[in-house]
Amino acid sequence: MKRSTLKAILTALAVAVLAAVGVAVLSRLEKRIEAPPEGAGTRSVQTEDAGVSDGEDAYVMTVDGKRYRRNEELSTLLILGTDDKMPDEDEGAFVSSQADLIVLAIFDRSARTCTLLQIDRNTMAEVTVLDGNDRPAGTALEQICLAHDYGTTPEIRCRNTADAVSRLLYGARVDNYVSLAMGGVTALNDAVGGVTVTVEDDFTGVDDTLIKGETVTLMGEHAFNYVHARYTMTDDANTARMRRQREYMEGLTEALRDGVKEEAGFVLTVFDAIADYLVTDCKADELSAYAEGLADYALAGFIVPEGEILHREYTEFHPDEDALLDLALELFYLPAE
Repeated sequence: MKRSTLKAILTALAVAVLAAVGVAVLSRLEKRIEAPPEGAGTRSVQTEDAGVSDGEDAYVMTVDGKRYRRNEELSTLLILGTDDKMPDEDEGAFVSSQADLIVLAIFDRSARTCTLLQIDRNTMAEVTVLDGNDRPAGTALEQICLAHDYGTTPEIRCRNTADAVSRLLYGARVDNYVSLAMGGVTALNDAVGGVTVTVEDDFTGVDDTLIKGETVTLMGEHAFNYVHARYTMTDDANTARMRRQREYMEGLTEALRDGVKEEAGFVLTVFDAIADYLVTDCKADELSAYAEGLADYALAGFIVPEGEILHREYTEFHPDEDALLDLALELFYLPAE
């Protein structure tokens, strides 16, 4: 084959790929919900960036005439569980990878508490659409789990999800992220010595070892089945799985607490076991600090935003905007003096 002919073929293929990506991006940009749910927020919200003073981020939000500033005593870690078996490290590859688990861990250094805010993967949110070169092409109102579907590297997909979460929560700062591919669930579970839960759902046909009503210590693939199963269990709305994920994370936290008390370097041992499945913008010492904070701080429990589930082309969760605004103010802001 002549070199000129080969070049022409490769050029045509490249154009076809870019065209397909363009069509996909335009399709996403055209996605909009049919109508906002009843009770959508109508309050006055304005934001301003007052600059940086004394090392603090002076982001200010005015709500109904009252001014609020970010609580600088907070550190936040976005915890993601993705539906791919392994992170795709092939830079430039177009892969489908959605965030099935979205939890924002909020560490209050002053109160020494950790609050876990769980966000439904089906939450309708403003998501930045990235083109094939990872450039913003606009935004779409779609399930927030799809924010992780954009980007040519796992890191870009995670940051795009973090940005969507921040935007959803009225500018709450997301300091860092850590993402675990679903293939790493068993490795994480077994590295902490198993996680104890009480089975509240019927796993018949999914995992017959998980019997409703029994308290068990999950090991191996049973941990994966417990936190991941959904469609085969008539849970299209994701509600039951979210409940199981909360219970599992509470058990995982207890296992981490016990391990840290018993063994120096336990956290690093756990991270080493899941390194191949992990994507994060944290350094090793930062990850250790977060994990030890999760083990040492008082766990304030889980918070799940209020809202309405709608069954359209896909399942949609529409948060109550007024309640979500109040929640964001309570968790992330203080009255500005």
